[in-house]
Amino acid sequence: MRIYIRPHVLRSRSFVAFKGGKRWTSTVTNAYDGLKCGVEIHLQLDTKTKLFSNSKTSFQATPNDHVSYFDLAVPGSQPILNKHAVLLALKAATALNCKIHRRSMFDRKHYFYADQPAGYQITQYYHAIATDGVLWLQPRDGISLGDNLGVRISQLQIEQDTGKTVHEIDSDKTYIDFNRTNHPLIEIVSAPDMKTPQEAAAFVHKLQTLMKHLGVSTCEFQSGAIRVDVNVSTNGGKRCEIKNLASINDIVHAIRAEYVRQLNEVSEGRAIESVTLGWDGHNISVQREKEGSLEYRYIPDPELPSLLLSEDLIRKTLENQPKLPDELMDELTTAPHGLNLANAQTILSYGLVDYYFASYKILENVGISGRLAANWIVNDILGILPAGGEQLLPSVVTPSRLTELIISQKQGKITKMIAMNVIKFFIENQADLRPASEVIEHYQLSAVEDDNILEDICSDILEEHSDLVEQVVSGKKPSVIKFFVGMVMKNGKGRFNPQDSEAIIRRILVARHPEYANNPKC
Repeated sequence: MRIYIRPHVLRSRSFVAFKGGKRWTSTVTNAYDGLKCGVEIHLQLDTKTKLFSNSKTSFQATPNDHVSYFDLAVPGSQPILNKHAVLLALKAATALNCKIHRRSMFDRKHYFYADQPAGYQITQYYHAIATDGVLWLQPRDGISLGDNLGVRISQLQIEQDTGKTVHEIDSDKTYIDFNRTNHPLIEIVSAPDMKTPQEAAAFVHKLQTLMKHLGVSTCEFQSGAIRVDVNVSTNGGKRCEIKNLASINDIVHAIRAEYVRQLNEVSEGRAIESVTLGWDGHNISVQREKEGSLEYRYIPDPELPSLLLSEDLIRKTLENQPKLPDELMDELTTAPHGLNLANAQTILSYGLVDYYFASYKILENVGISGRLAANWIVNDILGILPAGGEQLLPSVVTPSRLTELIISQKQGKITKMIAMNVIKFFIENQADLRPASEVIEHYQLSAVEDDNILEDICSDILEEHSDLVEQVVSGKKPSVIKFFVGMVMKNGKGRFNPQDSEAIIRRILVARHPEYANNPKC
């Protein structure tokens, strides 16, 4: 899925906000005056085991199948820190230009809920692993044209996830799956530096792309690997928190609705109370008064010693940092590649930069524009892949296989349709390691170059659809010509060149209906 965040300024439009069944409507005539947004993002770290136990981090498994004594807070069980989780947190902090603290500590955040069996969450409240970072946004990230925006990162901390509650619709029963309990998280807290919903959305999307690129997290909204809370205030008032926003679009629409709600509260003479809000995709509602740090009774965890990082480890993390998305975007959009912004963003967001670079190099070496690889990847291949199929491209539809298909199509040996069918074949038959040329030869997929065969098929199709021919010739529906081309491609199982097919169809129509040549609509 491609995500583009367009800069947006409110004009005279009405927006609606809701609170406990009450509906407010407000007409906003300027660009979010007085709005401030901060974001809190929870990312599930992409580790094989949990933060303080050796249980697996698989959520595809049967409920409660990957649960240890410590996950369930069985008395006497002790925490064992996952080193890989710490390294991923360190990698994230480095990429966000944070100040990394050699000494950090774990704390207990106390609250009682069924999905938290210990009665507290282990987090880093007082002494986090990293603070004082920044993530820079540019106009190409989706903010308004003008200066770049540096969003400050107040804190990055390591913590554990909770269990997952499942509510039965037709009863009052609630089930708990503890497989997610104790999964390692990092929480990234921004300063309230964003002044429009689009800036907040752009920040989340860019951070999502960055962390996925680094392998810190899968950052999938649908699986809960990324969860977003947004703090909203207007005109210096108290902030309200919108919890668990599940998509980029939800972030934009929920902030808009909360902005309107707060404007209406003030216009009706009421003070803004600091509350926690919910968003169901359409409505915003108050859930509870916002808790403070005193209610959570934070204390240092007595079972966990300080986390100490060596200067050498911090230095090596910085030295081994790969090229970051901003640098890669600069490479993709400037010479010699010169990709348009949409194609570059798509290739980057799907993690296919190295795949594209390898394909580009092969094509350039044989005198074909390497940018063709980007067009094929973005406009053709991603559309035919199953969900998550982009991960198969580097290993299954290898750069050599892809470029072999591009070269063959460029030389007229196969059609684009045949190339896509061969790619589908590779995906469905991953054990078949033959090069594309052998598959094409084995299944006799080469393009048909005999114009007589093509002309006979075109003629037959026009005779079968004489009623549609009349509509094309008269100029009533000139686009029906594409239908005829599609029928030819279907009849030939993709082996006929569509441009040649259309040319022959038009030639036959002119021969049979001379007036067709003089119709300006055709």
